[in-house]
Order: sequence, then C-alpha cells, then structure tokens
Amino acid sequence: MSVRSKVRQEDGAAAVEFALVVGLLAILVFGLLEYGLAFWQVQNLRSATREGARVAAVRGDNAAIEAAMVSASAGSLSSGSFAFTVSPGLCDDDLHGEEITVELDNSSLSGAVQQSFEISVPFLPPITLDPTLDGSFRCE
Repeated sequence: MSVRSKVRQEDGAAAVEFALVVGLLAILVFGLLEYGLAFWQVQNLRSATREGARVAAVRGDNAAIEAAMVSASAGSLSSGSFAFTVSPGLCDDDLHGEEITVELDNSSLSGAVQQSFEISVPFLPPITLDPTLDGSFRCE
C-alpha cells in the first residue's frame, strides 16, 4: 500500500464529524426542553389567573377566587402560598359590566415555580422570564 492510498482513507471521519456536531445538537435539544417547560409553566399560571378572574366576575369572594386558581393550576399553586390582586375590586352592583382583572404576584410564588422561569442552557447565560400573569372578565 502506498503513502497516497493511506492518506486518502477516510476511516473514522464520520465519528470525528459526529463528535464535533453532537455538542451543538445537545445544546439545541436541552435548550428547547428548558424553554418548553418554562412556557408550559407560564401558560399554566395564566390559565389559573383566568379561572380566578372568571370566579371574580360572578361575584366570588377572595377565598373562592383562590380555590379556583389552585384547582386550575395543575399543582403549581397551593392554598395560601401565593398573593393575587383583584382590580378594581370584587364585583358588586356598582361594578356591573366593568372589567375585573386578577393578577398573580410573581414574587409570591414558591421557589420551585420561580425556578422554572429560569432557562439554563449549557454554555449560554441563563435567561430569566418575568411574565405578566393576569386574567380579565367582565362583572356579571
């Protein structure tokens, strides 16, 4: 076998190319998974605030609003572990037809929920989401 034929052999080239590309592929896949989990958590909490606003719109009190938010949160919220505001206030005859907004305070959420808002991708700086979590309905 001559020197030229040995130089032209490409045994192992695919393994080397794979080793070069697999790192970037892993970053992409894990980044997508992290973002997907954060997006799911945000949508889950927005759904809970919409459910709280729906209860507020039919003249529910703070306890009923909190219970509706806990049951609609798929386990992300537990009773007494979060703060929310109802603006302009609970529905009464004076607010009939007005829009009622229930807003969840991000800083009052548990550490595990707040951690899910931080997207950590290897070799990239962490990205922290600060979503607005609110829902609105008109007073009945």
